[in-house]
Amino acid sequence: MMFRGLALASILAIPALAQSVDDSADAMQNASAWTVNGSVNAEFGFHSVVTEKNSTDSIFVNGNDSIRPGKKYRNYFQVPGAFGNLNAFLQMESASGQKIEFSLDASSDRWNYLDPKFVQVMYEDRYQKFILGDMFVSAGDLYLAGVDVFGASYDFYLNLNRAEKPLLVFNVFGGENHAPKLPGDRDPDQYNRYIGIDEVEAQKMLIGGKVLWNASQNFDATVGFIGSKDYLEDPFLRDGTSDNVNLSNPMFSSRTLFGEINGKVLGGRGTYNVQLGFGGADTVNVVAHRAVNAVFEDAGLDVSRFAQLRRLMNNSSQVNRMTREELELLFGDNTDMSVDEMRSELTRILKLAQEALKKHRDEKNDDPTDWTAQNLALSGSYNWKNSTTMIDAYFRFVGRNYYSAGSPDLLQNSRQLGFKLDQKIKDFWKLNFGYELNIENASGHGDAYNVFGFAEGSKLGLLPGADEDWLEKHEQDASRTLYIHDFDLKNTFKVRDSIEVVARYVLDYRTRSTPQRLHGNYFASSGIYSDSWFDVQKGKPTIDVDTDDGTIQIDSARWAKYSALQNEDYLATQFEERLLKHTFELLATFKFPKNVLKLGGVWTYRADMSKFVQDDLLDGIDFSNETYGILGYYFHGGDYLDARYPISLTTTLDKIRNTVSVTPRFRIYNRNDMSEFEWTLVDNAVFQLKPGFLDLLLHGNLRQNFLTRKEEGKTIEEMEMDLDLSAGLKFQFTERLGTEFTFGTFLNYRPDNESEDYRDIYGSVSVNYDF
Repeated sequence: MMFRGLALASILAIPALAQSVDDSADAMQNASAWTVNGSVNAEFGFHSVVTEKNSTDSIFVNGNDSIRPGKKYRNYFQVPGAFGNLNAFLQMESASGQKIEFSLDASSDRWNYLDPKFVQVMYEDRYQKFILGDMFVSAGDLYLAGVDVFGASYDFYLNLNRAEKPLLVFNVFGGENHAPKLPGDRDPDQYNRYIGIDEVEAQKMLIGGKVLWNASQNFDATVGFIGSKDYLEDPFLRDGTSDNVNLSNPMFSSRTLFGEINGKVLGGRGTYNVQLGFGGADTVNVVAHRAVNAVFEDAGLDVSRFAQLRRLMNNSSQVNRMTREELELLFGDNTDMSVDEMRSELTRILKLAQEALKKHRDEKNDDPTDWTAQNLALSGSYNWKNSTTMIDAYFRFVGRNYYSAGSPDLLQNSRQLGFKLDQKIKDFWKLNFGYELNIENASGHGDAYNVFGFAEGSKLGLLPGADEDWLEKHEQDASRTLYIHDFDLKNTFKVRDSIEVVARYVLDYRTRSTPQRLHGNYFASSGIYSDSWFDVQKGKPTIDVDTDDGTIQIDSARWAKYSALQNEDYLATQFEERLLKHTFELLATFKFPKNVLKLGGVWTYRADMSKFVQDDLLDGIDFSNETYGILGYYFHGGDYLDARYPISLTTTLDKIRNTVSVTPRFRIYNRNDMSEFEWTLVDNAVFQLKPGFLDLLLHGNLRQNFLTRKEEGKTIEEMEMDLDLSAGLKFQFTERLGTEFTFGTFLNYRPDNESEDYRDIYGSVSVNYDF
């Protein structure tokens, strides 16, 4: 708040700065004449939110909530009551080219009384550019992919020739990248939720600078620095707290040096880019957060999602709203758990992670690790094109310890190689081809760098790779190298001016070694002896086995063969996970007078080709895939066939424009007789009741999902539905002045999860003025 107040006040000083620069530059006499334009939009409205009642006979417990039977569940979804939004933009420009801009995006409701989301003042002339307030700073993906900063930025242009780019550009920026979250504070991102003592986040301050050298029209180079530091007890212009709390994210400082070059060759047909970064982070409470990572690794969660898992530690109630697709990003799409089971398991894991954080909270360490080649990141790309062909090749290396505050989501310890081709074969036929290899957790332990990425456990990362001793030693490592191959082939056919057909094939192949093993299960209650492999063989001895369903007879020789393995620690090891996904897509577009019709189909087949390299003990034993699931791995358990058929029609008449789309989707799983059906219906219509003055706006969005599966012989059916309806009237009184009235409702219907069921009725009026 205080920062943004300073930014708002600073606008008063900008004209004086502009005038002083104008005088010093000996501008023309009419330079004091400024043109002014901009816009202001104000919106006021309300939300009426209703949640369901606890219809069970037991108390519902979720975090700190305890909802008694008959009482309504707490509303975490939408702030009820009145709200307001204000957007403003002002631009002033002088005859000599000076610019002053002011931008504001602010809102207010009963939870965040005053929330200035974006406040910015900008001044620019031929020699410099100054920004105060909120800004999005971006440059190269490797070192500054993009971060939000609330602070200041200054560019100075050394411009020797008005007609060309500045020879040198000096830039410096700094400010707050992340506001602190303190115990007891309202969570600004979620209604009705307060920051707990285990969810504290430090303030992150960021500073950076760079020098850009435009050597010629065909070559430029950049060098720079970016750093960050976290503050908890004494943050800048904000309240702090004691360090005797549990931080959901580690406190650290970081430093990164970077460089980038861009160039053109072959008369401009070829362009290249090379980026280099050398940096890292010094973690304060590294011991505690390594313990948290160990919890996630032991649970088999995807290591590339650790940042998301830490955010969920701050807000575990979000788990109950995660979709199957979001959960499978964490557990992998080979899991045989239902959505509810994944949510319950994830909640349990997050609780274990929070306990590990508390246990090791006071074990602090400055982590004085020496910087090595693992603090290096390097990327490059080359693009060539002519009138019919475009070729793009690229690579990226990110060391295990590399970190840049400007690219916080860049996956450490990763490699990437890719190639793309766009080719115009005929006037009616265009081909697009692409291949990309992504390697996660590329280098193993010790000095195994796997530089090129092709061979886990080796230094260079070239075939044939690591030796048997390394593979045996690291067989049970929780985090092994993951290889992701993506292949994309697309053909676009323009059959005639009114008909276009797109045919596409996408292949996704993932492989890695995991510590998965098969362990013997010799209890009849497990159902192991119900496998068909134990069935009585004609004319051969049998043995009686008592199960939960009664006594069954099985082949005695096969029972003896299997029972002889009871003293083995495991039955199979050295697991190689191999998951393959095929996607076929066909889309046709037909253009008729006043109508555009699109018909499509997308078919995805997911296949599990995993295997255990060492499974000699199971020679001669032919269990079903479901029985192998009892031993530890359900082969093909995650396989599915998914079919989606998007259909849309856009109609444009003199006073009506309407777009309606419907998409039915079917998915059949290979396990538990599980099937899923989902359909969505979306309609957007604009009726010009009085052209140029009054429009009627209608919007509707309906999604319904049905899931059926069998568990322990029982059929379980689940359903969820989302409904979003709104209607609006838009008045355009003049070219500059307009207003819009909107009324709508949103229904989040969850009959199988009442705590997530709510209804929202809303209305608003907005006024927009351009000047």
